[in-house]
Amino acid sequence: MSQKETKTIGKDYTLPELIRFAIPAILNEFIFNLLYTLDDGLFITRYVGTTAESAFSIIFPVFMMHNAISSLLSGVAVLVARKMGEKKDEEASSDFTSIVLFSLLVGLILSLFEYSFKDQILMLLGSNEAIYPYAKSFLSINCFYVYLGICGSVMMRFYVSAGSPKMELFSTLMNVGSNLLFDWYFVVYKGIGMAGAAYANLIANLINVTIGIIFYSSKKCEVGFVRPHSDMKALLKEGCKYGLPAFFSSLSVGVGALIANYAILRFGDENYLAAYTIVNNISFTFMAGYFGLFSATGPLLSYAMGEKNIVKLKRLYKQIVIATGLLVAVSIVMFLLFSDPIAVLFTGKAAANIKDLIVYGLRISPYGFLFFGYNVAARMCFSALGNFRSSTFITVMQEIVFSNLTIIVLPLLFGVKGIWFAFAAANVLTLFVTLIVVYVNRDNYGYGKSGLALLVDR
Repeated sequence: MSQKETKTIGKDYTLPELIRFAIPAILNEFIFNLLYTLDDGLFITRYVGTTAESAFSIIFPVFMMHNAISSLLSGVAVLVARKMGEKKDEEASSDFTSIVLFSLLVGLILSLFEYSFKDQILMLLGSNEAIYPYAKSFLSINCFYVYLGICGSVMMRFYVSAGSPKMELFSTLMNVGSNLLFDWYFVVYKGIGMAGAAYANLIANLINVTIGIIFYSSKKCEVGFVRPHSDMKALLKEGCKYGLPAFFSSLSVGVGALIANYAILRFGDENYLAAYTIVNNISFTFMAGYFGLFSATGPLLSYAMGEKNIVKLKRLYKQIVIATGLLVAVSIVMFLLFSDPIAVLFTGKAAANIKDLIVYGLRISPYGFLFFGYNVAARMCFSALGNFRSSTFITVMQEIVFSNLTIIVLPLLFGVKGIWFAFAAANVLTLFVTLIVVYVNRDNYGYGKSGLALLVDR
């Protein structure tokens, strides 16, 4: 591995340079979610049916649990970036290697568990008689490659620290592109339905992991495979605490989806659930860009914390606030311009009966973006700075308390249509919490009027 005097994430960026640095990560998240959304629209809903789309909604909490675990383990990326700022490059690479191997082990255990209890899992998730066969068909195959998904996801989150955000975008394009190709082959050409979608996903995950292994084995990347860490307990204790906010976020999204599924099936039916799933997928596509922005800027903050470079930190704060505002504006405009054409892909003959529900949901979704952007900016920046307590607190309030509270209360007050307003309402409530936490920490990170920067992990 080449040793450079100044790592890529340690450079001083102007605002335009920062935006150019972050664009691959933003596009990575956006394209990843967009193509998976189109994947559902082009193949599952059109060629298998709306009940199959509802099955994906039922299984969604399982996917988010996988994502939560990979997010928790990926908290080590914050530790790695800080060690790079402290010029501990070999130790940083050792931590990376250890967490990748550990993620593989955790994935294998999960694969065995889900295969052994797949029927019980589907019943717990609220699968009814119509949805159950479709959900079981997918999950029965998915059980065998959970480890690939978790390991690949962990490796993806280190591309920025390794100095190559473009590699993250390339890996995503290969992953999702292959998924689309093999979905067409198995679902449309071979006609094997949900099982075909699972086989396509298996191949895509295998490609993703293979790309990661090749990249991190190169001596040119700034973080790569070396001898594993000898003290895994210490690494997990120190590193995973930075992944707690993202862990709770993913886990709570899964719990929220479970609650929403129960609420919709109580007040509505499988068609309403399919429409809600489609609108949520489109909304997640546009929200994903925010996570891309902060996944790119987070390592810059972590590196600056490792250097204890207060001037750089203050500059990054201002740049991130401006970049978030720009992304909010762009995402809202793009949503209004392109969400309807994208939605048309979901309303073929098999889904014509849910078109009006989809249009109704799409008219409401953009209103929560402004609040969502700055709530996520605050919690992810605090995480990158090492303040996992503040980050976790905002995340819990946003994703567990307010999100689930609004999903439960609004349908009770306004019927099943009330669930469309839950996202915006939860983020408005969260904004008040975010402003309080930001104010409390003003002297710790140097953005308050006093100019103090204690730089204490708390």
